[in-house]
Amino acid sequence: MDMSELLRTPVNIALMVLVLLATFFAAHRLGKRWMRIPVRAFCLVGGVLCVLLLAFMLFARGKPDESVTVVENGAFKALVRSQEFHHSGTVNTDICVAETSSRKFPKANSPQCFLQGYDFSELTVKWLSPQAIEVSFRCGRVSTFRNSAFVYPGGPVPVEFYATLHDDCAAAMR
Repeated sequence: MDMSELLRTPVNIALMVLVLLATFFAAHRLGKRWMRIPVRAFCLVGGVLCVLLLAFMLFARGKPDESVTVVENGAFKALVRSQEFHHSGTVNTDICVAETSSRKFPKANSPQCFLQGYDFSELTVKWLSPQAIEVSFRCGRVSTFRNSAFVYPGGPVPVEFYATLHDDCAAAMR
């Protein structure tokens, strides 16, 4: 997850606090005296709630329980990353292709990744050929699936990998 994604919402809440604070201080300019008290009360309550929400978001944030499984095939490898945030019970899974020498997991929206989903049971990833990958699972939810993924190994010409997906959830429900 990118740091800008983590900070986007807390920054928005901090801006909301500043707007409420500015409104609170500008309320003394209202011509009608009876309107000053409700406006200031609204601003105080809204500001306190925003500060509490901001504090919760900053302190509740943490690292997910993460595991990465590597399935190598010559110069390339398939990476299966599973993440569970705050012991929620939902396990997010990303499957990508990378060079064997690569040490970082590719970004989830990169052309190297071809599957995103969650709560997979009996998930397996295997190479059928140097450029074909098979993903199979018993049950689970697929959020994004592309039949191909691209890796750019040190140049402008990409290597394309083809993915097939097999699920057996319907058979498990019978």
